Amino acid sequence: MISKLRELKSTLDGEIAVMEKTLHLDSNDLDISKKQKSEIKKQMNDLDKSLDDIISKTSEKNKELAQLKIKKQQLRDRINELRNPALIAELNAFEQKRTSLREEINTIKNEMKNNDAQIANVLNPEKDNISRILKQQDKERAGFEDEKNALSKKIKEHEAILKEKEAAESKFFAQFKELFQSRNKLSDEVTKIDSTVFNKQEESRTVEQKINLTSLQSAEVRAQLSGMIEEFKQYEGVELFKDKPESDILKEIAQFEKLIGEIGAVNMRALEIYEKIEKEYKTFIDKKDKILSERESVLVMINEIDARKRELFMKTYEILDHNFKVIFSALSSKGEASLELEDKNDPFNGGLLLKVRITGTKFLDIKSLSGGEKTMAAIAFIFAVQEYDPAPFYILDEVDAALDKKNSEQLSQLIKNYSSKAQYIIISHNDGIISEADTLYGVSMNEFGISKVTTLKI
Repeated sequence: MISKLRELKSTLDGEIAVMEKTLHLDSNDLDISKKQKSEIKKQMNDLDKSLDDIISKTSEKNKELAQLKIKKQQLRDRINELRNPALIAELNAFEQKRTSLREEINTIKNEMKNNDAQIANVLNPEKDNISRILKQQDKERAGFEDEKNALSKKIKEHEAILKEKEAAESKFFAQFKELFQSRNKLSDEVTKIDSTVFNKQEESRTVEQKINLTSLQSAEVRAQLSGMIEEFKQYEGVELFKDKPESDILKEIAQFEKLIGEIGAVNMRALEIYEKIEKEYKTFIDKKDKILSERESVLVMINEIDARKRELFMKTYEILDHNFKVIFSALSSKGEASLELEDKNDPFNGGLLLKVRITGTKFLDIKSLSGGEKTMAAIAFIFAVQEYDPAPFYILDEVDAALDKKNSEQLSQLIKNYSSKAQYIIISHNDGIISEADTLYGVSMNEFGISKVTTLKI
């Protein structure tokens, strides 16, 4: 309605402007039309104000309506909760508990009557016996007082003996002080002797240094001698010119030089080829050293990665072992369980074993357990992993099939506690599991083979 009126207003304003231009009205007519226009504008403003009031009232009514709808939904939820079969079952259980409590009250009243009779028949004679015992204790107290006086006399005598012992102790302390002073004198003499010994040791060290220097010099001379001997080895078998004149030796040298000349020209590129081959050899040596160093760095990196991997694995293993023990003890009222590595020295060389002890002192492998015990161990391991690295949701298909009623209730309570951290979708026919669910989905099949799903929020 508001939008229609606004559109009508805009169209009327446009038509008025067109009519004013087409009619070529006089100034008096224009004044009259302006007055009419102003009146119409006032009426339009009044209409706008009334429309705003209507809009504000409708918004308030809409808010009230929304609140009423919320209250209506809350009442419906409350009615559904009151119709919950679990609550009805709890009320029946409370009624049974009430009757049992009344019976217990009656039995307690009967017991109180019996106790009163016992007080009259048994406790009163016992009271007389106690009074007799108290009189006897008073007599014993008088005897203890006499014994106390005798002990006080003995204490005084021992105090006199103690004073004599203290005097003897003071004499002994004086003698000990003299011995202590003599010991200090002896210790001063010992320090002096130690200083002289230290000086002698320093002198012996200087002598040892001189001996070492001489041994080094002798070793150097021996090395030079051995070098000369090695240099002379290349001339072994050569006859030494002991009595030969120098002129004959020069002639022989000239003959040998002539012989070298007759041999022919020497390959002048031999040095260049040698240098080239030597460079290639050095490059190969450098590459070899580089590859060896890279190999060592890679081996070091592999060792670091293996150590880090082992550290992370053992840390995760310890956490999972702790979680597994705690969760298994929460699921099972008797027995204990733990994780065990096949190869503790090299955990990556073997697998992981689940050890369970139900009764006795012997731990069994999971293969030796019954169906229910295997299920409890497997569920405990799954929840141990979930505690360490949780997933967003879990689907469990009839994991409680081999469990009894008590273990099923413990499992349902455990899943209920963990449902705040993740979503659990469980396929089950067990009442203990179903009673702890938030939402139930029942699937049935009709005579035409079509599945039907029924939903129930608890």
